[in-house]
Amino acid sequence: MSSKAKLFLLFFISFIIICLSPFIGWHKLDYGNILNKEMIDNYVFFGSRLPRVIAGFLTGSILALSGLVFQSVFKNPIATPYTLGVASGASLGAALFIVSGTYSVTIAFLGSSFFAMAGGVLSILLVYSIASFTGKIYSNTLLLAGVAINFFSSALIMFLQYFADPASNYKITRYMIGSTSNITIDNIFFILPVSLIFFITVYSFHKELDILATGSNIAHSRGVNVTRTITILYFTVSFAIAIITSAAGPIGFVGMMIPHIIRITISSINKILIPATFFAGGAFLVMCDTFARIIIAPIELPVAIITSLLGAPFFIFLIIKGGKI
Repeated sequence: MSSKAKLFLLFFISFIIICLSPFIGWHKLDYGNILNKEMIDNYVFFGSRLPRVIAGFLTGSILALSGLVFQSVFKNPIATPYTLGVASGASLGAALFIVSGTYSVTIAFLGSSFFAMAGGVLSILLVYSIASFTGKIYSNTLLLAGVAINFFSSALIMFLQYFADPASNYKITRYMIGSTSNITIDNIFFILPVSLIFFITVYSFHKELDILATGSNIAHSRGVNVTRTITILYFTVSFAIAIITSAAGPIGFVGMMIPHIIRITISSINKILIPATFFAGGAFLVMCDTFARIIIAPIELPVAIITSLLGAPFFIFLIIKGGKI
């Protein structure tokens, strides 16, 4: 089967998953009541499950494609969307809001999502400023700066948790266990255009990503402006991750697993790999979130627990397959 045929098959499977997932759950839907606004089935379907499926698809798509970009740019098979400290910065912003107790009428509407996004954006700017201190942007310095900010933000979060009251500590912990259950319709209307712009921007660099895979020196010799490409992709991916993390919290391993699976099963050429990763990531997270809703129903697990349980064995597989990290 050709790569294009596999891609269309993936689109079809993803469509089926999205269509079926809202009908799966602990509450048995009466299909005749779904369109009746006075019935609970209408709320369960349109007010709860359908928004969560859409949120899961958009979140998974951005995470998977972000992982693909970072793995390509840094030439690191275990690079993830959170490698450069965006998630820890967003978590720090949310933690600061929670422990501050600033729930006055004038700013309550901002919520932890706003502060999480601000923390993620600040981390992005800090990492870029550190990496560009010498005047040029290199993937290695960008990676090292991200790791440093990641550890620093994580240390500050632990500091806040150590002195926080039990209620605030619980809220911080719940936020840091990523879940799509808290994403609202308003979040979706904001994330949807972001995901489209993100996909279009990344796809427009599919040729540059193919050439970058051969090495920076070869890319230079073929006319690729490596610094410009890395800078644009870094900010595009990081801002998208900051927005997703602010709404859902950190959800690990999606950005590491999906690009590898798609490379192996469909194609390693970015013209095919980018859209395939985008749709596969979305469908994968929707499946994980659906499973998280029903595995111990009526209690729901955060989807990050499921992705981590799947991601850890996959990580071990990469170690065994590659012989080394």
